[in-house]
Amino acid sequence: MSSLLEIDEDTPAKIKSTFGQSIINFCNILMGIGTLSLPLAFNYSGWFIGLLVLFFSMIVTNYAAKILIRCLSYKEGLYTYPDIAALAFGNIGKYVILVFFLLEVIGASIALVILIGDSLQVLFPDISLILLKIGCWVVLVPLTIIDIKYLSYCSLLGVLAAVFLAIIVAINGFTQNEQPGSLLNPMQTDLWPSNWNNLPFSFGLLVAGYSGHAIFPSIYLKMEKPEKFSSVVDTSYAISIVVYLITGVCGYLMFGNQARPEVTQNIMSSSDHLKILNSFIVWLVAISPLAKFALSLHPVNLYLEIRYRSSQCASNDAFFLFMRFLSRTLISTFIVFIAIVYPNFDKMIELIGSLLFYTISAIFPCMFYLKLFGNKLRWWDWLFNIVIILVCSVLSILGTLWPILNM
Repeated sequence: MSSLLEIDEDTPAKIKSTFGQSIINFCNILMGIGTLSLPLAFNYSGWFIGLLVLFFSMIVTNYAAKILIRCLSYKEGLYTYPDIAALAFGNIGKYVILVFFLLEVIGASIALVILIGDSLQVLFPDISLILLKIGCWVVLVPLTIIDIKYLSYCSLLGVLAAVFLAIIVAINGFTQNEQPGSLLNPMQTDLWPSNWNNLPFSFGLLVAGYSGHAIFPSIYLKMEKPEKFSSVVDTSYAISIVVYLITGVCGYLMFGNQARPEVTQNIMSSSDHLKILNSFIVWLVAISPLAKFALSLHPVNLYLEIRYRSSQCASNDAFFLFMRFLSRTLISTFIVFIAIVYPNFDKMIELIGSLLFYTISAIFPCMFYLKLFGNKLRWWDWLFNIVIILVCSVLSILGTLWPILNM
């Protein structure tokens, strides 16, 4: 198998990311689609269960990120999530997990295109949503060609958008007296779910902000100092939970049971007193997923291109570059097409969040870890990992089947 570094056009010395760039890329992956739906998630779950699942997801996925990279370092020649799966469970396990891996990455990318389109339609309500998404395609395809290092500069915009969103949600709440949309006069909220039938819908929304484990190997392998990966993870998670709590808690207090799939939709429809500021944050939310889209697809592109390098086209650089461009363009086109056909942001996040985020971001890393390092682990390490697998499996099954049964 060819080296990861041979896939990119830059030299190894040039493509490494600094500690700060790695944090920015990591935060950009975490603070994305999940942030906007947190008020709706709390509306479904109530305060107690919502906060419990949110913090449980944070702790579990933080741990899973670290053991995933330990598995990646098990031996030389591992570069992607499916590579770890192949080592742990052989070819059958590899292909089963590869399906989940591809669905998770592509599903998250579809959600990003839906988010960009929805945000742009808030700003340009007279333009067709389909036309706006086609416009997204024109911008997204070139971004998938750019090296991951340079995306860190675009990723900074994504991180700033999430931070500014939290700040502007709070500013809106403290500068408005009338419901809905006020923190001074908050809406009625519930400690427990007001409708228990809606509770499973929240599971996928609450874990969505902690997904991205399929992309973490790419970030790790691009680091100048990979030994600092755990510090990157902890710093990024600390930043993200602050943003999540401000956005989710303030958003739920402000809009209660009127919370919409994207909190920006609530903000733009409920208040005119900060119209310019609110329009600014919607613009940021619309633009920031652009770099995240390219980052999200990087593991898929990387996996395919490693296969190109190991095939007959490896000897022909021109043909390899053509296949590289063609595959990235076709994948982006397919994703935009699905986003046009299936335009419901919250339903997409509920489904892929429960089915895929729990499996890719928690269950599979623990399974890899037990398989590769099981003979070196103490009994409480085994117990901890098995509990994670069981609890996340229950959340995943409930969160996946419930929307299907309630269609």
